[in-house]
Parts: sequence; structure tokens; C-alpha cells
Amino acid sequence: MNVVSKKYQPKGAPSEPTRKGGKAILLFFLMLTILGFYAHWEGADFIVVDADGNAQLSPQRQKELNERVKRVKKASQYVLRAANDGYFPCYNCGQDSLIFLRKGEVWKYGVTFTDRRYRNAWLDRMNLLYQVEYRGTVEDCLIQEAHKIYNYATLPENLKRAKPLIRPPGNKVDR
Repeated sequence: MNVVSKKYQPKGAPSEPTRKGGKAILLFFLMLTILGFYAHWEGADFIVVDADGNAQLSPQRQKELNERVKRVKKASQYVLRAANDGYFPCYNCGQDSLIFLRKGEVWKYGVTFTDRRYRNAWLDRMNLLYQVEYRGTVEDCLIQEAHKIYNYATLPENLKRAKPLIRPPGNKVDR
């Protein structure tokens, strides 16, 4: 006689699935809806109407615009250089993902609107030095950056390689 362990015997008819947490899910969606309405109305004060009925930006929105314009006028073009000899990530090296750089060689050119683009801890971990090379408008900084990225190919540090790079190792695109 074949005896099958209780563990492998078929159980009775499947029971109805139980709904656990239905109220919690409903409460969650209700709270999301309330927060959504609050967020919508909280941001609705970006326009004010003057005594003549003309729509204008609210003082807060005008302040945000002025700050944005000020940031656009105060950009920086920077360079990241190797702090010491070592291997660095290379986004332009084909199958090789690392490249050896000597101290002071360029890893990346960039533009930022902030005082400093990278945190010191990250720069230390990556063995890089941050140096601002130019300050001006965003347009001027982007032009400086483009010239430096494109002309990287002609730098002596790049030409001495067996296979020169089209752009610095840390720049993924020409931008």
C-alpha cells in the first residue's frame, strides 16, 4: 500500500482569499489625495493681481526669477586633475575602463553654477583636484569648456599615449 505523508496530501477546497489591510490601503490613498490637494493649492500663489487688474508675478516668484538670473550670470568653468599618479575611470578608452594619469593631468572639464561642483570627500576618494579656470556667464563658460574638451586631443599629455583620446577621460560627451 502506498502511503503519502500528510505534508504531500492535497488539502481541502481552496478557501476564499482574505483581504488583509484593505482599510490601511484606503487610508493611504485618502492621505495621498489630501496631500495632493494641499500641494496644488500651496503652489497657486505665484500670480498676484494689482489694483488695475493686471496679473503679475508674486513677490516670492519674482525673487526666485531674480536668483535664477543671477546664477546664470555667475557660472564657473572648472577642470579636474589627477592629484597623484594613478589609475582613473576612462569613459573614452574603448574596452579599457581605466587609464593611468600622472599628477596634474586633466581628467575632466566642466561647468557649474554653484561655488563648488564636487564634495571634498568624493574628490579625495577619486584622487582628483578641483580648479576653477574661468568665471563668467553660462554662455561664456560653456564656450570655454567646449574649446578645452575639443582641444584636449592636441595636448602633449594626450599625444604621448599609444592611442590618443578624443576628449578627456572623465568627459563622457563633447557637450
